[in-house]
Amino acid sequence: MRYGTPSRPAHRATADGGLVLLARGVAPAGQHRPAPSPPRVRRRARVEPLRPFQLLTRGLAALILVALLGMFGFLVFADRFRDRAPATTLAPAGVSQPRTLSLGEVFPADDGIRPAGAAGPYAVDLRHMSAECAEATTGEIGALLERYGCTEVVRAGLIAPYPGYRVTAGAFNLADPAGAAEVEDLLRGLVEGGDGGFATLPASEAGTTPPQVGWHARGHYLLYCVITRADGLPDDEVATRITTEIIDTHLAESLLRPVAAG
Repeated sequence: MRYGTPSRPAHRATADGGLVLLARGVAPAGQHRPAPSPPRVRRRARVEPLRPFQLLTRGLAALILVALLGMFGFLVFADRFRDRAPATTLAPAGVSQPRTLSLGEVFPADDGIRPAGAAGPYAVDLRHMSAECAEATTGEIGALLERYGCTEVVRAGLIAPYPGYRVTAGAFNLADPAGAAEVEDLLRGLVEGGDGGFATLPASEAGTTPPQVGWHARGHYLLYCVITRADGLPDDEVATRITTEIIDTHLAESLLRPVAAG
């Protein structure tokens, strides 16, 4: 028997007097309705699109690596080539070239020397040239010049056009301009400390009065002069004038003349 009401599901009486719920969609006891299978989804293989930016980045990285390796190889080659190449010194344009020492050219014996602006000619009394630079020095200066490659010295005893003044002037030929500049700086301590000086021509002039000494590096030469005055101490103004006329004018022009073209 089945019965039911709108608010109650239908029931069916069993043989033993029980009731079986016959609600829609509900199977009787002992029966099983299989659940519907979910729809099958077809999966596609994932294909990643090409990435041009990544390819470009990798290409640039490779080019940079190759460029760095090439630069490294060039630097190594250039360094080895520089070590093997002979050193070459080029004088800047417009700079006078140092000339080889010449006794007659620097201190002519006949007419003396005539620096521009001097009160008159300096008469050449004695001349001396030697490969032993220490012969023209006293104290520790000879050893200093030897350390910096001094190869020769040319000098002369001069009678100045100023009454009572005698001058010993000369030039030392050093290995290079850098060495001459260093000697110029080191001389001050030796001269002012009484540890060295320049010998006079004639040598007896050294014992008259304390001399005034001047020096200056020009090119690879060290130019110098020793000024004495028989009747007293040299006047500072006259000594300064003599130093300018002998070192900066005569010696510099004689030894550092421009080399003629052709």
